[in-house]
Amino acid sequence: MYYQLKELRSNLLNDELFNMLQEIPKTDEYGQTNEYYGKTRKEIVEEINARMRVAYSLTLSRNILPAENYILYVNDKPVCIGGLRFKLNNYWKRHSGNIWYKTRPSERGKGFATKFVELLCERAKELGMKEIFAQCDIKNKGSNKVLINNNFTLYENTLYKGCDDTNFYKKTLS
Repeated sequence: MYYQLKELRSNLLNDELFNMLQEIPKTDEYGQTNEYYGKTRKEIVEEINARMRVAYSLTLSRNILPAENYILYVNDKPVCIGGLRFKLNNYWKRHSGNIWYKTRPSERGKGFATKFVELLCERAKELGMKEIFAQCDIKNKGSNKVLINNNFTLYENTLYKGCDDTNFYKKTLS
């Protein structure tokens, strides 16, 4: 299989990527949202461009931190979308972490998310990051497995005490 990680840019929005963004539900079974679902191509291009402005600090926001957003292509087909936040504030350490990812429903269970997270970790290391954080719903067996397969370990998030439905993970990058 041929894996390729591409930074999400509006010029990538072809029919296949548009279809993937519409295949991923607006809200999945664990409450994760897809900001692209149900939008027109023009609206998606505007959203991608807005994210690019934030990624490179051209637009500043209190709750949106600089991040790179990526698509994982397998044999030239888009199968996952996700991102890597360079730094965390308390909001993102509590509510998400450095990485996020979603797999196209028709491509789940094939190991693509595990590969995607591996590549995101490699990118974090290239950027000089020493440690990254992630989280997922405790019932989301697939996502928990992805993180464990990528050598993330559970930790107690003191910013989110009493949270029984979320697993918090961290990974030291060597």
